[in-house]
Amino acid sequence: MSVTEVREGKVVLKVDGDSYISVGIPYFELLDSVRRYGSLSKACREVGVTLKTGLKWIRFLESRLGVKLVEVRRGGRGGGGSALTEHAYRLLESYYSARTVTRPGFITTFIESFLSARNILRCRVKYVQRGEILSMVEMELEPGQPLRAIVTTQSVDRLNIREGGEVLAIVKATEVLIASKDLLRLR
Repeated sequence: MSVTEVREGKVVLKVDGDSYISVGIPYFELLDSVRRYGSLSKACREVGVTLKTGLKWIRFLESRLGVKLVEVRRGGRGGGGSALTEHAYRLLESYYSARTVTRPGFITTFIESFLSARNILRCRVKYVQRGEILSMVEMELEPGQPLRAIVTTQSVDRLNIREGGEVLAIVKATEVLIASKDLLRLR
């Protein structure tokens, strides 16, 4: 199961083999809201549908895809809640990936919802200097503007970082130094 494209307010999903279904974007907005709030009722309010409609949408997707997408805990003394399953997370990732084609910057918004960093830079990997434990990755923001990062060699392998590949450099603002243009004139 994966999202193949997003167009004209619809999300096209490949279910299995040559089987496809098409649903409205609000179905995925509902899943994303469940991810953010941990509550199906809050997610439904944000999307602007009743709880009954939200449950109907989720049941429809689950029946067509053949997997559980949302685990619901009933309320009571400890309170209720909802959580996405691993299948739902993979489906959302597939949706966001397809969505970036029609709406640049969409993936950045998705990443920002998980992290406290707001400085996300698209880079091309210039080279990787591998070490036994740590590796240095040199990236280019633009031709002639390098950015270097030290990461574990295990992360280089896990993330499949290769020369020529595109990566996102995420910079935490509290660790960025800034110099005025006057400093550059001193050279």
